[in-house]
Formats: sequence, structure tokens, C-alpha cells
Amino acid sequence: MKNDHGGKNLKKVIFGRLLIVLCLALLWAAGIFARLIYLQGFKSEDYFRQAEGQQQGYIELSPKRGAILDRNLEELATNVKSHSVYTHPHQIEDPLYTSQTLAQILGIPSDKIFEQLTSEASFTYLKRRIPPLEAKQVRDLQLPGIHVTEESRRFYPNMELASHILGFVSVDNDGLGGLEYYYQEELRGRKRMVQLKVDARRNSYLRSSSNEKIEGNILVLTIDRAIQHVTETALRKAVELHGAIDGSAIVMDPRTGQILAMANCPTFNPNDPGKYPPDHRRNRSILDLYEPGSTFKVITMSALLEEGLTTPDEVIDCRAGTARIAGKVYREAKRSFEDLTLTQVIVKSSNVGMVKLALRLGDERLHRYVESFGFGQKTGIDLPGEENGLFRPVSQWSKISIGAISFGQEIGVTPLQMVRAAAAIANGGHLVKPHVVRQILSPAGDLLFNQKLERKRILSEATTRQARQIMTAVVVEGTGRAARLKGYSCAGKTGTAQKIVDGKYSRSKYVGSFIGFAPADDPALVCLVVINEPKGLPWGGRVAGPAFKEIMELTLIHQGVPPDLPVEMVNPHIQMAKTNKPGTQNRLPESEISDGTFQSEESLLTGHFSETVLTVLESETERRAESQSLTVNLSTEALPDFKGLTLRQVARDCARHSVRLKITGTGMAVGQRPAPGLPISPGMVCEVFFSNERQRGNETNRVVLLRTGEHAGTDHSQR
Repeated sequence: MKNDHGGKNLKKVIFGRLLIVLCLALLWAAGIFARLIYLQGFKSEDYFRQAEGQQQGYIELSPKRGAILDRNLEELATNVKSHSVYTHPHQIEDPLYTSQTLAQILGIPSDKIFEQLTSEASFTYLKRRIPPLEAKQVRDLQLPGIHVTEESRRFYPNMELASHILGFVSVDNDGLGGLEYYYQEELRGRKRMVQLKVDARRNSYLRSSSNEKIEGNILVLTIDRAIQHVTETALRKAVELHGAIDGSAIVMDPRTGQILAMANCPTFNPNDPGKYPPDHRRNRSILDLYEPGSTFKVITMSALLEEGLTTPDEVIDCRAGTARIAGKVYREAKRSFEDLTLTQVIVKSSNVGMVKLALRLGDERLHRYVESFGFGQKTGIDLPGEENGLFRPVSQWSKISIGAISFGQEIGVTPLQMVRAAAAIANGGHLVKPHVVRQILSPAGDLLFNQKLERKRILSEATTRQARQIMTAVVVEGTGRAARLKGYSCAGKTGTAQKIVDGKYSRSKYVGSFIGFAPADDPALVCLVVINEPKGLPWGGRVAGPAFKEIMELTLIHQGVPPDLPVEMVNPHIQMAKTNKPGTQNRLPESEISDGTFQSEESLLTGHFSETVLTVLESETERRAESQSLTVNLSTEALPDFKGLTLRQVARDCARHSVRLKITGTGMAVGQRPAPGLPISPGMVCEVFFSNERQRGNETNRVVLLRTGEHAGTDHSQR
């Protein structure tokens, strides 16, 4: 009995112990199960991200910024490969050693690198845009956590050319000025993150791939790289020659508002904009205001003609003291005049005559016309920061404001506003909207945007025809003689404006300018040159006229505009005396040569656009000697018309007539100097201009698409 009782107790002890173990096991299992539920149900996402972070890395790819092309599809802004060093700080094994080693290669203080290597960031750049040699040295070190990646860097292959139009970008390829800033959304593309699979040592073994397009769109400009170069060169020469502080020049198609060139001096290199002061990066053509002076007289003149308040032949008493407003007596800048016609008032730039005529308009009408020309408001050009200009409402005019405004005082304009106003006279009376971007293309070349012509009529054709004739006389016989073109008629107006210093008009600081267009009867180009604070004689015709001449002569040739005057006839009003005796030589008056308007045939072109070759036919090797006067030898043979012929055909005809040939350009003949029909003289040199424009129709469909709609909507009957 005793043994049975002992056995039962033993079983109870064992069972109790087993029960305790079972309970503990159940509790342990319940804890494990609860933990699993917690981990899987509540913390799964956190641990999943941790696991992913241990198995994955990533790099950020900068987008390839869209290219900027000129009107002929030449690159103005593009992209090149560069290298950048980046790090994942949590991968760094020895921050001190790594920072000291990299500092010697990257040229960055080691303490700054150490700070980046020990930061909490998961990714950071150590240095951007490093040279290839530095990139190779960093790669060769094979430092844990240090990586080198390729990036796209903005590059401007033409250096300073058109820098104020193009602008520049930051180290992250974000636009900071010019078109780069204005069209940031179209150009920049989209950033993309590329994931990497990494092993336990954080070495990547798999990289995700994607066909997603991140490149930016392409801008096709109205700017012509060659014309821009000529304009910048001529402007820089004028600024340096006259010791001016700065200057601006603009060339525009008056029919469409397309800007062919916009130059400013001083300039800068957008590849390294930080090396230049902010003033050099300023686009003065749309940001700087100046009083236009006498160039503004063409605005007042146009208003008078449009209202029928005067005629080109009306005689006005311009004697000193005859123009008075509210006790103020107006006089001329240099000398006094007597009776002048309206044409002579503009030709001689008479302030007295202009004030008297402006009084006929009255304040309200003068204000309305000035406003209709776009002054006091932005032109709407697709560039950032354009100024409105300064033009007060009539309610803020003084009693003498009408006199001052009539010849370009008490009003502040930008060079672009002045160009647009002159274009309205040139194109038959339409105010056009200027622009520098013609088209936007996708990275694949598809057309996304095509600029449309925007214009409104502000003057009648009859008024602009009279205004052009008067402005032509300014160049032929007036203050703009230094701007006369060789082989082309042109119209224009000079301006010399006193600058305001300490609230008063200075007697030593001036702005000299010249604005004009050519050919005079059917203008294809309008151009303005502004020279700020020239030293010495400040007259606009003297300081700005020669630059206008250089720009327009070369640009008209480059554009394939046929000359409308014989090369000898720089002044269309000069008639050459003829004789019935064969072989008699006739000379132009010496007075027409002494002002330096003549150039030899060989000196006209400077090679900005294409290589110019003087071909001497039939083994001739000597060029005609240059002389102080131009001699014309009459003969019975007339110079043929070479337009539309090939170079071979032109050379054959020149050989047949014993004419020496000077070649400019390639393709088909589009113009010549001297003009066809003139008598052939012994040793005559004929300059023939060739262009590939007709051949461009055979280019690819994409290029044809780019050129489509260039003058869409243009009413050529209004030219």
C-alpha cells in the first residue's frame, strides 16, 4: 500500500513538472507567435525597407538638356560628358583616410570631405564636373563608398557669341539667364533615379534599365550665327574705337519680327559666367533705358504725315528763337537754320523745326501715336527681364513736354523698342512682335511649337512710303552719310542724346545712335547701333553710323539680298558725266570721295561668312590697284545678268567678256556688283554672290519641317 501511494505521488510530481514545461512551452510558442504577428503584421514594411536598403543602392541621373540651334541648325548650346564624384556615407569604412586621400586629388579641404562622409545623408556629391584625369585617379583608388558617375554638362561651343541671348546654367543644369532661364521647362528634361542591386560588400551587380526619355526639347532660334558674329565684332570695334563704356546693336527682319542678331558690349563667356561681373551679363538691348534723341524724330514725323498736318515739301521757319513753349526757347544743337522743308528738318536734324511741327499734333495725339509705336510697354520678346521703358501719361506732362518728347527727350526706351518702331516704318505700317525662338522640337525632331507672326497696323502705306523717302535723304545728304552702304540704298536717322546726370542734362556725357533699314524702297533688314558715352565728338552718325554700315553690308550679302545700286553709285543722286568719245574716263567728284565712303572691291568682305576668293581668269595674276577715286571707262559692251547661273556658267561668261570674277558664297548666283547692264571697262572686277538657299529644299524632311512657316502669315504686299 505504501508503495502504491509513493508511486502515485511520483506520477503527480512528474505530471506537474510536465505540465509546467508544457505551459512554459505554450507560453514560449505564444510569445513567438505574437512576435511573428507583430513583425509580419505591424513591422513588415519597416524591415522590408531595411532589407531593401541593404540590398539596393541608387544613383541620380541628371537629364540631358535640350540643344539650342541657330536658324541654320548650327549649335549654339549643347551638352558634353563630364564626371562627378559621389558617396553613400554609410558605406565608408575609414572616413579619415578616405577624406585625406580624396582631398589631394579633388582639391577640397579634407575636413569638408570628412564632414560629408560622416553625415546622415544616404547620398551626396563630393565634387561635380571634374576633369577626366581626376575621375580616373578616383576610380583607381577603389575606395569603399566612393563612386564616379558620368553626367551631362552644358557647353557653349561659340564661347561669348550670343551669350546674352543664350544665358547660362547652374552646376545642376538649371537655367539662370537668357533663353536657358526663359525656356527652362522646355529645355531641362526630367531627372531619373537608377536603382542598383548590391551584394554584402555593397558592390553593385545589377542595374535597372528604362527606355523612358528624359532629354529636354530643342530650341531653334531666329538668330543667325554668322550675322551675330559680324554684329558683335562691329559693335566691339565701335565701343573700343570711341572709348565708350558700353553699347548695343540689333538686327531684325522688319516683316516678321525675327531677331537675326542681338549684341551687347561688354560680353561674357557662358561656359564660366562666374568670372565676369554682373554688369557684363546684362542684356542691355532689352534692359537698359536711354533717351533716343533725334532718332525719335522719325516717330513724330510719321505721326504728322499720318494726320495730314504736313508734307515732305512744306517749308518751316527754323530760325533760332522762333520756337517757344511756356517761356522756353528752343535752339539747335550745333548751328542755326533758316527756312527748311520737312525733309530738310529731318536731314539736318533741326530741333526747332520739329518742335514747331509737334505743336500741331498737340499733347493727346502725340501721346497716342507714341504709345501706338509700342513705347512705354514691353515688346513681348521671349527673353527674361524686359523693361517697359519710361513714357508718362499726358496728365503728368509739363507745358514743355511736347517739345522735349518730339525730339527724343523726357522718354526712356530700350534699343529693342526703337528697332520695333523703325520696323513699322520699314514694313509698310505694321507693329510686329519681335522674337528669338522660331520653333521648339522634341528630342526626336518632332515639331512641338512654331512661332506665328503677330502684328497690327499703326500707319498707312502712304505715310511709311513718304517717311522712307525722307529717311533715305538723311543717309544720302544729311547727318547719316557715314552709314551709306556700298551697292545698297538705305534709309536711317542719327541720334545724339545728352545723358541725365544728377537730375540735369550733362554737357559731356552722350549716347550716340543710328537706326536704319535697307534696301530703302523694299527693306529686308532693320538695324540699330547704340554707343553709350563715346569719347570725343559724340555725334550718332560719327560713332554709330560706320558700325551700322559694316553690319548691314555684310548681312545683306549673307542674306542673298541683291544690290539695288551700282557699286560705283554709293550716292544715288550723283550723276556720272558721260562722253560720246570711246575710251574717255569719267570720275566722281572728289567731294564724294573725301569722306571715306568708298572702299576697294577687295576690302568689302572680311571673311566673316564664307571664304572670298578673287579668281583671275585667263592666267591674270595682278589685281587692280586701289585708287582714291573710282574710274569708269565707257564701252559698247554691257555686263551680263548672272542671277540664277552656276559658278561654272558665271566664270565662262566673265572670261568671254574679259571681266575678272570675285566669288562670294556657294550655290547659285543671287546678286552681283556692279549691276547688270553697266558698260564693261578694261580690268573690271565683278563680284558675284552665290547662295545655297535653293538647294536646301533637297535636305531631309526634318530640316524642311524646321523651315516651314518661317514667314507664315506675312503679307508681302506690305513690305
